[in-house]
Amino acid sequence: MSDTTHPVVARAMALMDVDRCTQAQEILSGHLATFPEDVRAWERLSVCRFQARDWTGAVRAADEALQLNPEFVDAHLRRSEAFRVCGWTKQAVEAAREAVRLLPEDPAPHVVLSHALHKLPEKEGLQEAYEAALEAIRLEPERVSAHFALYSAAYDMGRKDIAAQAMHQVLSFDPGDAEALSNLAALRTEDPNGDLFAATEDLAVALSLEPDSWHARHNLDAVARKMMKQARWPALASLVIAMATAVAGDTAPEGQGLGPSIPLGAQAVGLGAIAAMWACCVLLTLRKIPRSVRGYLLRLPRRIPALKVMACGVVWCVMCAVLLLTFPYGPQWFVGVFLNSGWVGLAGCMIYAARSKRLKTHG
Repeated sequence: MSDTTHPVVARAMALMDVDRCTQAQEILSGHLATFPEDVRAWERLSVCRFQARDWTGAVRAADEALQLNPEFVDAHLRRSEAFRVCGWTKQAVEAAREAVRLLPEDPAPHVVLSHALHKLPEKEGLQEAYEAALEAIRLEPERVSAHFALYSAAYDMGRKDIAAQAMHQVLSFDPGDAEALSNLAALRTEDPNGDLFAATEDLAVALSLEPDSWHARHNLDAVARKMMKQARWPALASLVIAMATAVAGDTAPEGQGLGPSIPLGAQAVGLGAIAAMWACCVLLTLRKIPRSVRGYLLRLPRRIPALKVMACGVVWCVMCAVLLLTFPYGPQWFVGVFLNSGWVGLAGCMIYAARSKRLKTHG
C-alpha cells in the first residue's frame, strides 16, 4: 500500500488540528467503509476515539491498523496511550516497548514509554520512566512532551528540583505554556519556603491563557488553603496584643480576684493596633495577588468547607481578642476564658480542616 495520505484522510487530519474530532471521526468512518485497508485512517480514527474517551474503540482501531501493518509505530503508540488510560498498564508498557524497538531513534516512543512506565503499580517503573524521558530529551532537546514526561517522573521520585528545571525548560521554548506555569505554581505551593504570591501570579497567567483549565484552578484552591493557614499567625498576634494591653493598662486593685479594668484609652490603643495589623496584612496580600484572581480566591471559602472552617477559626480568635479588651469583666477567670477560647478555637478549626479531605496540588 502507498504511504501517500488519502485526500479524505488529510481533510480529517486538518479537522483534528482545530479540535473538530467528531467531524473527523465521521469522515474517517465513512472513508474506511470504502477503503478498509487504509492504515493511516485507522490510526487517525484511534486518535479521534481516544479524544472522545472511547478507550476500547481506540484500541480496536489501532489493532485494525496493526493487522494491516504490524510495524506501524504510530498504531503501537495509540494502543499504549489507550491502554494506559484504561488502567491496563502492563499492556501499555508492552505496546510502547514495541514502538521503541521499531523506532529507537525517534523521541515519541520514548515519551509514550515513560508515561506508561510511570503508571505501573507501586512505582516499580518510575526509575525507568525517568530514564526514558531523559533519552527522549537527548534525541530531541526541544521536544516539550519529553520535558513533561521528565517532570512527571521526577516529581513522583521526589526530585522537585529536576521537575522545576523541566518546566523552566518548557517555558524557555514557550513562555505562554499554561500547563508548565501551573506545574511550577504547584511546586512553589508544596515548598515550605515557596513564594505563594509568585505561585498565584503563575496561575493567573495560566488561567488567562486557558480560562477553563481545571488543573490551574485546582492548584489555585491549594494556594488559597495554604494562605488561609498562614492567617492563624495574625489571629494569634491579635490575642497577644489584647492580653498585653490588658496587663499593661489594668487599673483594678490587686488581691481582690477581679478581672482587669482597662481604661478607654488603653482599649483604643489595643483595638487600634489589632485593626492596623489586619489592615496591613489584608492590603499587602491583596496588593500581591493578581487582580484577575482576587475575586475567585475571596469566593473560595463559600464552596470549600475546609477553608470555611479555617476562616471561622481566624474570625473566632480575633473576636475573642476584641472581647478580651472590651468586655466588662467580673471575676478574674473571665480573662482565661476569652484567652483560651481564642487560641483553642483557632487550633481546633485548623486541626479539623487539616484532617478533612486534603486539597493537594496537581503537578
